[in-house]
Amino acid sequence: MLPALQLNLVYNPGGAFLPPSQSAIEADFRQALRNQYGIRFNKLFTITNVPIGRFLTFLHESGNLDRYMQRLANSFNPATVEAIMCRNQISVAWDGQVYDCDFNQLLGLACTPNQIKDFTPETLREREIIVHNHCYACTAGAGSSCGGEVVFS
Repeated sequence: MLPALQLNLVYNPGGAFLPPSQSAIEADFRQALRNQYGIRFNKLFTITNVPIGRFLTFLHESGNLDRYMQRLANSFNPATVEAIMCRNQISVAWDGQVYDCDFNQLLGLACTPNQIKDFTPETLREREIIVHNHCYACTAGAGSSCGGEVVFS
């Protein structure tokens, strides 16, 4: 017998602002989706919009880049730093190139060592994580990672 399938949802804000509390909107989404569509889900993850790619283009074109970057910087939460994805995960490209996160991979910011064949548990723990302005998105407010918020209130 197959295990029950899980349905997890991801919420990104529809603009240049931080997501609300994951637990606060999960109940709203759960009720609305159940009432309107009969959909039940297991978990809702909130993820902060990272200022790269299409979102960066939108921020430039709408004149919101400086304001959004200031919002992220002003919302820096030191409690998020230990739990963000680059602290305990890596992203590996098809060619074995290693990155601290998917966002650094998109930007071509490789780790040192930069090949998975050269990585050990020690190099994972001891590597210098490459940071850039987009990293503020993962440390703003309740934080953001692959599993949503990293600091729960």
